[in-house]
Amino acid sequence: MLVIGIDLGTQSCKAVVCDDGLRVRGQHAIAYATSHPQPGRAEQDPLMWEAALAPAIAGALEAAQASADDIVALALAGQLDGCVAVDARGAPLHPALIWQDRRAVEEAARAAPAIVFALTGQVADPSHMAPKIAWLRRHGVRAARFHQPVSYLVEQLTGMAVIDRSLASTTMLLELATGRWADALLASFEVTPEELPALHATCDLAGTLTARGAQLTGLRIGTRVAVGTGDDFATPLGAGIVGPGPIVCAIGTAEVVGGLATTAVLDDAAEPMVETHAYPTGAWFVENPGWLSGGAVHWAVRLLGLADDAALDALAATAPPGAGGVTFIPALAGAMTPVWRPHARGTFHGLAAGHDREHLARAVLEGLAFACRDVVERLARLGLATDRVLLLGGGARSRVWSQLRADALGIVHQVAPHSDTCPIGAAMIAAVVGGIHPDLAAAAALAPPAIEAFTPGDRLDQPYERYRRLVAQLAGLATSPW
Repeated sequence: MLVIGIDLGTQSCKAVVCDDGLRVRGQHAIAYATSHPQPGRAEQDPLMWEAALAPAIAGALEAAQASADDIVALALAGQLDGCVAVDARGAPLHPALIWQDRRAVEEAARAAPAIVFALTGQVADPSHMAPKIAWLRRHGVRAARFHQPVSYLVEQLTGMAVIDRSLASTTMLLELATGRWADALLASFEVTPEELPALHATCDLAGTLTARGAQLTGLRIGTRVAVGTGDDFATPLGAGIVGPGPIVCAIGTAEVVGGLATTAVLDDAAEPMVETHAYPTGAWFVENPGWLSGGAVHWAVRLLGLADDAALDALAATAPPGAGGVTFIPALAGAMTPVWRPHARGTFHGLAAGHDREHLARAVLEGLAFACRDVVERLARLGLATDRVLLLGGGARSRVWSQLRADALGIVHQVAPHSDTCPIGAAMIAAVVGGIHPDLAAAAALAPPAIEAFTPGDRLDQPYERYRRLVAQLAGLATSPW
C-alpha cells in the first residue's frame, strides 16, 4: 500500500510517494512563481496550484514505478497565512494573498494586539489571514468563503471546505483555549463561521476524490483525502517530532524556528516574538513563523551574479567570521525578529571600499543565522529546551551554512537525512487516514534519526551583538507605509 504526501510550497508543489514504512519511493516537484505587484504585496494564482498537482503526482508515481491504483490515501500540507477568496462554487475570486503579503496593515489594527495575542497566541500582523480577509472585503471582493491555500485545494479535490486546528490557529481567528473560532475576533474582522472552513482534526477524513479531484490529481475517484495541515507543522512531523525535543529550524523560502511544548506556552514579552499554535499530535508549537531566508539566499545569488546557492556558500567561506564588519538585516519581506515590523526593509551596514562580494555573501548567511538566534534565545527564556537544533529544509543541505549556524548560536546543529520533510509529514497524515498506521505517533516513529552534527567552533558573539545594536536602531525607522 502506498500513500502520497503533497507540499504546497511557495516556490513549488512537491509530491512524494511513500510505502507503509514511510520510506520515500518517488518524488517530483513542479515550480511556479510569485507575483509582487507592489512592495509589500505577494500573490499567487490558485489555478496555478491546481495545475501543478497532476504533473507533480505523475512524476512521483513514475519515480516510484507505481500507478494510481496503488494509492490508498492522499494528504496535503503547505504554506500558511495565505488567503483565498472563493465564490459559492469554490472558485477563486482574486489572486491568493500569500504569507509574504503584508499590505493589510490598517486591517491588522482592527483588534487590540493584546487581546489578539491572549486569545490566539498570535501577533496582530498583516501577514495573517484575518487582516487579509478584511482587506479583500474593503476592496470589493464579495466572497462566499475564505480559505487557506491547503484548505482551498482540499475543497477542490473533495468538495468539502475543512481545515485542521493547527492551520486554523494561524488565521488570527482561533481561540487556543477552546479550539473554536473566537467570537470577539470574528466580530472585529466581520467574518462569520460559515465564511470559514469547518474545523476538524488533522487526520480526519476530509472526503474522497470527486471526479474533479481525480482529474486534478490523476488518481482514482474515491481515493481518501485527509484534512491535512500547514507546512510549519508537517515539516517537524516528517522528521519524527511529535513532542518536546530539539528546536526545529526549517529553512525553506522562509525560515521557521520553534519547539514543541506540552502546554500552550505564550511569549510574555511586551512585544512577543514567538507565537503558539496547536500541533497535530496534541502538543503546542511555539514558533516564529519565519522571515525570508532561503528566498533571501536566492536574492543574494542574483544580486551577486552567482550561478547558484552552492556558489554563494563557496564565496562566503572565503570571508572571515563577522564578514569583515558587514552586517545584513534579513527584512526583505518585513522584519520578524527581534520585533515584528511589517514596514521594515533589509539592510547591508558597515560597507567600506575594501569589501567585496565574499563579505556580502558571508553577511547574508550570518544575518539569517542571527535572526534564528534571536528566536532560540527567546524560546530558552520561555523554558523550552534549546541544547540542540534540528536543521530541515533546503538550507540544511549547505555544510558551510550549517557550521556557521552552529557557530552563531553556540549550539550543536543536527541535520535530518531528508531535508524536505514537509511532504513526508503529509504522507504520515495520509498513512493514518488510509488506515495504515493508527496515529501520527506511530507513523512518526518510523522517521530515520539525524545523520550529521555540527558543533560550535568560531563563536560569533561580537558580530551578533553588532547585529542586535543595528536592529535596535533601525526598528524606530520602520514606521512608514509601503
